[in-house]
Amino acid sequence: MGFLAGQWLAWRELARRGFYLATSASSSFVYLLTAAHAVHLLGGIIVLLYAAALWVVRRPIDARRIVIDVTALYWHFMFVLWAGIFAFLWLAG
Repeated sequence: MGFLAGQWLAWRELARRGFYLATSASSSFVYLLTAAHAVHLLGGIIVLLYAAALWVVRRPIDARRIVIDVTALYWHFMFVLWAGIFAFLWLAG
């Protein structure tokens, strides 16, 4: 949640300095990349909260195991995806 709040503040600061979504291709890419990260992070947080809620209401272990497995796969996939994106940007730069 701290990243999402910080990202919102960063976007406001960029806009205050005249760096808008449609300013240039590079500004569009920055907004697109950070917005995609924020959406995926928010989705992951929602799934983690859902998994925690299943634990609180004491759902059967099989139902919780499926949710936890899917949540873990989601977070691992996001890690690999973002590591790949950052490696690509590092090599391209």
